[in-house]
Amino acid sequence: MEEEQQQEQLINLGSLFVFQRIRETQRNYGLQHGDYQRYRTYCYNKINKLRHQMQFTHGKRYQKKVIQDVVKNDPRVLQVLLYQAEKNWAHAMTLKQLINSGVNKKINKRQVKVYLVKKFKRAIQYSKQLTTICEQRTEKRTSLESEAYTWYLQGLYYFETEKWEKALESFAKCYTIYEQIIKVCDQFSSGVYQERLEQLNQQIRYCNAKAKKLATLSADELTKMLKDQSDPIMIAKFQEMLEEQRQAKMTQQQGVFEIEYQDSKLPIKNEKVIKLILKIQESKLIGDLDSFTTLFSLYDEASKYVKLDKDQSTSEQEKEIHTKVLGYINYQRQSATLDRNEMHIKQYTEKFIKEDGVNNLQNLQTKKALKLKLTTPQEIIKYCDNYSQILRQIMDEERFNKDITLFKILDAKEFFCKALRCFFVGCLYFTNEKYREAYSLLKYHDDLSRIADRKYIENKLEPHTLLKLLVPLSTQIQNKSKLNGLKLQQDQVKTIGQEIQNIGLEDKSNQKTLFELLDSPEQITLDNVLSYKPADLISLMQPIAPKPIQLDIAHSYLIYPTLEEPKKGGFWGKLNIFKKQ
Repeated sequence: MEEEQQQEQLINLGSLFVFQRIRETQRNYGLQHGDYQRYRTYCYNKINKLRHQMQFTHGKRYQKKVIQDVVKNDPRVLQVLLYQAEKNWAHAMTLKQLINSGVNKKINKRQVKVYLVKKFKRAIQYSKQLTTICEQRTEKRTSLESEAYTWYLQGLYYFETEKWEKALESFAKCYTIYEQIIKVCDQFSSGVYQERLEQLNQQIRYCNAKAKKLATLSADELTKMLKDQSDPIMIAKFQEMLEEQRQAKMTQQQGVFEIEYQDSKLPIKNEKVIKLILKIQESKLIGDLDSFTTLFSLYDEASKYVKLDKDQSTSEQEKEIHTKVLGYINYQRQSATLDRNEMHIKQYTEKFIKEDGVNNLQNLQTKKALKLKLTTPQEIIKYCDNYSQILRQIMDEERFNKDITLFKILDAKEFFCKALRCFFVGCLYFTNEKYREAYSLLKYHDDLSRIADRKYIENKLEPHTLLKLLVPLSTQIQNKSKLNGLKLQQDQVKTIGQEIQNIGLEDKSNQKTLFELLDSPEQITLDNVLSYKPADLISLMQPIAPKPIQLDIAHSYLIYPTLEEPKKGGFWGKLNIFKKQ
């Protein structure tokens, strides 16, 4: 009866992610630089600390006690057994480094090898104790992880003792377990397990080559073969683990926060980022221009925390997820700026229509209009340029996105922006009395507005109200530009005819030439120039006496003396040895 009561008192010890815990401690305490001794001392200190916290001692007189029998319902027992196995493994690896380094030549390598194998056996012993507890009193995932850990240590033991076939089997079983765990994990932890699979793949290939059997098979083919030969107990464990994780996902969704971006769900674990994203979603519901200032500050804070998480992350998979989250935040920020510019454009155009800006286009540049602070087309054109620039940035950053509907919506918005800009640029040309350009731009505006409405309807969106408001105004300005253009043409024809009549040379009041006008003290104007007749250039031309050409030919009749030195006589002169050249 007492034994039954003791068994009833046993509680579930929860969960322990074995491989993730080992990987973090190994990276932080020495193994990133290959310092196994430092990691061994850390494991020793950690075990003593946990025992002190659990008040587990062997007494003043040493009596060996098994911790799982004495402290039964404390989940820290799992950590103690795990760090015991890691301590012995680290001790074995330090001995292996000592053998391979060859620094101390006095050591007996055979004795060190025997001591190394003993340490591996001790590590396997503690890992087996961990698996027995995990199978009885923890979740299925922790039990499978602990089992994979024991298979891995056994594979290392057989690897050191050069039993290649057994090492191959143990590594392959470890590979199959981790392969099943990846199916259940989220994207952050799956990258960590993927690194272990790559490491196991190399070890399996090496053992395969050493065993000189199945040399042509890859690691995946070996694992498939071993799955077929595996026990049905292992397959049942896998199925139980999958069912547990499915139920956990259905019931425990409070701790997980996911966002959808580019057809993928991205998990977020940082609580600060989650709170900021929830605040962003709340502030989006307000939809005022004043709310955008707080919205952009929240986006900046969220991106800052995500960048810090990215810098602290160790695996490449985690870095990829953080970069995608940053892309999501940047996309949301740019879409918010797009909405803000659209609200500004709507506000200014409605103000322009209320102020009757179409009928007062020619008076907008006066001092009275500046005092009244009337809206001008230049202000709306500036916002349209910003709008189109943001659209291009979003298209460039989302070029790898497979969602075609997003690009269709952005294309419709681009045509909307082009139509608005075309209308207000036409208004500017109308104010500067360039009526042909204004008329052509407004005609082009009508075509663009039709295309934009059609694209909005194709993407199941309501057509923009601003384009409907601007249609009658564009027809009004087109009619005005036609009338003013005809008036300008008639005035230009009249002025040109009068100028042609006044240019006649026979009916000149003055018979003086232009040269005489230059010499006269009269003021030179256009009327004076037209009244005078051009100069008779032929009558003004007179012959000029040329300068005589002199040719100097006397030098050809003169005899000049020679500049050569006379030849020296004598014997040495005949030999001509010392002649200067």
